[in-house]
Amino acid sequence: MNSGQLTNIQKLCIFIGLLFLTLSVLIFLGVLIGLLELSQFEFIGHSGLRSVAALAVSGCLMAAIGLHNK
Repeated sequence: MNSGQLTNIQKLCIFIGLLFLTLSVLIFLGVLIGLLELSQFEFIGHSGLRSVAALAVSGCLMAAIGLHNK
């Protein structure tokens, strides 16, 4: 299956998934370098690490959905 066979919705899912993954890696690197703190990403009582991990998992799932072959 080449990229010409992907529908626009599949391409959108892949793009969003890769965007989420890239964002989570950038946040992770920012925390390692010391530019950001994980406490900044606390959301509704969940730790910052859990929020960043949820972003990465969401990205993986979106990309997998976009690459789903019938």
